Amino acid sequence: MVDPRPSVRRSMLDFVQMRDFERDPLVIERGDGVRVWDTDGTAYIDGLSGIFVVNMGHGRREIIDAVSAQLGKIAFAPQMAMSPPEIELAERLVAISPPSFSQVKFHSGGSEATEAAIKMARQYHRQTGNPGKYKIVSHYRGYHGATGHALAATGWPHLRAAFEPFAAGFVRVHTPDPYRPIAGGTTLDEIGVAYARLVDETIALEGPSTVAAIIVEPIMMSAGIIVPPPGYLAALRRIADTFDVLLIFDEIITGFGRTGKLFCREHSGVLPDLFCVGKGVSGGYAPLSAVVLSERVADAFWGDPGAQFQAGHTFAGNPVACAAGLAAIDVLLSCGVLENGAAVGQYAKERMRSMAERHPSIGDVRGEGMFLGFEFVTDRSTRARFPDSVTFGQRVQAEARRRGLLVRAGGWFLAVGPPLTITRSEMDEMLDILDASISVVEREVGVAEPAIAR
Repeated sequence: MVDPRPSVRRSMLDFVQMRDFERDPLVIERGDGVRVWDTDGTAYIDGLSGIFVVNMGHGRREIIDAVSAQLGKIAFAPQMAMSPPEIELAERLVAISPPSFSQVKFHSGGSEATEAAIKMARQYHRQTGNPGKYKIVSHYRGYHGATGHALAATGWPHLRAAFEPFAAGFVRVHTPDPYRPIAGGTTLDEIGVAYARLVDETIALEGPSTVAAIIVEPIMMSAGIIVPPPGYLAALRRIADTFDVLLIFDEIITGFGRTGKLFCREHSGVLPDLFCVGKGVSGGYAPLSAVVLSERVADAFWGDPGAQFQAGHTFAGNPVACAAGLAAIDVLLSCGVLENGAAVGQYAKERMRSMAERHPSIGDVRGEGMFLGFEFVTDRSTRARFPDSVTFGQRVQAEARRRGLLVRAGGWFLAVGPPLTITRSEMDEMLDILDASISVVEREVGVAEPAIAR
């Protein structure tokens, strides 16, 4: 095989400076289970499921065979038609959703789905007698995608800056971070109430007659695996009902078993008006995402010509992608994958908490199921973060890669999310590598204080 590395500069990776990548490229050639191999034959544990996508593991024969069989039938249906896999998958998604949900709009990626949900919210209000409701409330440090409206709703300035100004109508509220509360309260319940009060007041000050929707990730990955305080999501539901605002859950990452439940919303019991799914819906075997609509919202798009949703994408509802989705859901629900992810995820969380007792740099362990993370600090008592120049998380990520583990990190946090099929022994191997990697970086940056009992 010709070495592909000299040509890596011909393609652009997302969010990566290709000059730096070219110096130390990672070119993955194949995968099996929870492991992947690069073109040099080096094996890695995929501690990130690609990017929270490969929930059922690499090389899953049932999904591969379903995709292959559909390719032999039809790979792309005419624009004015549906295909059997699209119809079957829509029916399946509605069947596994709460009874209040009745319709699905397919897309190819998460950004397309969140973008569509935002547009649906605006069109919904226009068609139900409230054309002035157009503003979208989201969270600082949240991430909803890279397309125009999805990025406008994203709460990280460094991701938006190169493309501003965006269209008007996007309002952000504080990250509901219980580890670093800024809204007052001494208990988690009080902190959740305080954060929700900020949302309530924001909508009141913006003018409820101008606000169309609140969009939120039930667990916020880019914010540092932030699990909102108890009651926060339920409070958003009440606020949305009070002001006639739609509530959108962005479950692109958190859906399909990632958090130990089929959908993350099950942890809170809160029902949104729309929710977005992607990534794990196909297990990574084909690009696929969707918006699932409650019957109340879907009814607004059912009627005379012109009332239909006025947006679409070329590969939405692609028959091959939908065949992958059907097979992936079968594997998740019929082969014990969902249950394994929940059980091994809980075991991993307990081990990570044990690691925190020995590592003074670990300030917090959080997440649910197989969606877990560390927050790194210089001082547990003050919860002070390392300076950005230290790049603590990225250094742990780089050391883990040298030892055969792929994870994702920011300067002050690290996320782990291996396939839901991972065994306890494989999880032990993964966490042993992380344990050693954190020790190396602690020594490098001079973290020498004794660990504080937690």
